[in-house]
Amino acid sequence: MNDGTKAQVAALLQLQSILLDADSVEDLAGAVARAAAVHVGPATSATFTLRRDGRPTLMSASDPAAAACDEVEYATGDGPCLEAIDTGRLIHVADVARETRWPRWRSAATDHGFASAAALPRAVRPGVEIALNLYAPEPRAWTEAALSVADVYADQVACGLTFFLRTADQAELNADLRAALVSRAVIDQAIGVIMAENRCTSAEAMSILRSASRHRKTKLRDMAGAVVEGVAGSPPCHADTFVERARVADRVHRA
Repeated sequence: MNDGTKAQVAALLQLQSILLDADSVEDLAGAVARAAAVHVGPATSATFTLRRDGRPTLMSASDPAAAACDEVEYATGDGPCLEAIDTGRLIHVADVARETRWPRWRSAATDHGFASAAALPRAVRPGVEIALNLYAPEPRAWTEAALSVADVYADQVACGLTFFLRTADQAELNADLRAALVSRAVIDQAIGVIMAENRCTSAEAMSILRSASRHRKTKLRDMAGAVVEGVAGSPPCHADTFVERARVADRVHRA
């Protein structure tokens, strides 16, 4: 096993611990930026950019100087990080002093004492991209092996962000399903009331409820709630019968 492979393995082992300890995307990105700054190369600074729906933001930075360079890039819309995200490929600025692109960013990097930079982009999902950005005070600061280690850090943050986004999506879906079930329960209660009062079928009761909802220009659920409250004297019971899959699995495991 050569030194480059050993460094990648060491990075993966450290990242496993970081991923287990992270409670949020910000925690994950911050820990990985600090780790990358230590392990990619001597005197390296690291930041993570998140671009969502075309808008870049700073997720984390190992130090304020690197963060300031990124902020200049976001303000001008021009720099290696954004170009890396646009093109989906590594941008390596081996010597900032010789770079002719991105003049505002180049000036900021020089003013903050950086002579090398690199941006490693990753697509997370449509409309969501990240980039690991590296800065160093010496030109040609990183070997190919060092950038391969940086690749590992970029990959893991992309994977972690994918997980957090999926979790958020599931939470939103659960909330929508819970709201739908509560609405259905109220409507069913109202249908029962209408059936009893009008001695009609459930289909006819639903037709009556819909007609009343349209006539009063109110939502079907609100109309159903008014029907139930008119008979019971209190708002309908909003029993939450929805059980998230994780909770079901936990209950099965404990049983």
